[in-house]
Amino acid sequence: MSYLLIVRPEAEKDITNATIWYEDQKEGLGSRFIDALDEKLTVIKSNPYKYQIRFRDTRFAFLKHFPFAIHFIIEDSIIFVLAVLSTHRNPQIWK
Repeated sequence: MSYLLIVRPEAEKDITNATIWYEDQKEGLGSRFIDALDEKLTVIKSNPYKYQIRFRDTRFAFLKHFPFAIHFIIEDSIIFVLAVLSTHRNPQIWK
């Protein structure tokens, strides 16, 4: 099955903030964060049911090398990315 991936504006803001923070820590680290995120989004899009439901209908996918989780739901053939949050933050924040 082919899935459409939609990143909600709130998740876009999370991504932007994390990218800026990592880039401020070390030049190029923000780009590495985006690469890790893109890689995980590709995996999610190809097999979203691979990830278990962690809260209600929300699934989490953890990034490689970065302490972040992609929070997403599946509705029919659409994957909605709700948030991209640090695992050090309370996941209830995106509600």
